[in-house]
Amino acid sequence: MKTIIFDFDGVIHDTFELCYKLNVEAQDKNLTKKEFKDIFNGSFLKNEKITKEGTEKFFKIQYKAFKYLKIEKEIKKNLEKLSKTYLLFIISSNQEKALNTYFQNNNFVHIFKEILGVETNTSKIKKFKYLFKKYNLKVKDCMFITDTLGDILEGNKVKVKTIAVDFGFHEKARLEKGNPFKIVSSFDELMKEIEKL
Repeated sequence: MKTIIFDFDGVIHDTFELCYKLNVEAQDKNLTKKEFKDIFNGSFLKNEKITKEGTEKFFKIQYKAFKYLKIEKEIKKNLEKLSKTYLLFIISSNQEKALNTYFQNNNFVHIFKEILGVETNTSKIKKFKYLFKKYNLKVKDCMFITDTLGDILEGNKVKVKTIAVDFGFHEKARLEKGNPFKIVSSFDELMKEIEKL
């Protein structure tokens, strides 16, 4: 394995409560946490509960909130360690603008070769294909790390091996429906699984 592709929300930073609260404010005042989690069973941006106007409002208020987020020291240390051996990328449904601000504010812009968000494409499948082509990556040499069933299913469509984390947006039982390569419950456990490969 030569390349690790990370999802951001729920994997690198626990943003569930923040994103839920902001989506209630921007999209639907009656949205429950269960309904919010269910949105991520598929592609977040293609869900009928997610409107263009609501998404624009969400990204606007989220951008301000992201300026104050601090990356956990352990996660920072582990990503630094991984970057010495692997090419690291991010594929997210979030805004590149917000993610780049997050990493700049945490003095951590050097870690990822490229960060692909909603500005590049709303489809993670297309973002995977873009990365594979641009960097001449073989799918068998790549690993995708995510926390949602919808992401696992998109990863499956391009045949990328996925490690799911159950400390993010989705719990283990839901993640199992996508048949990921492994499910881990901590970043330390994730590091151990990567070391085995």
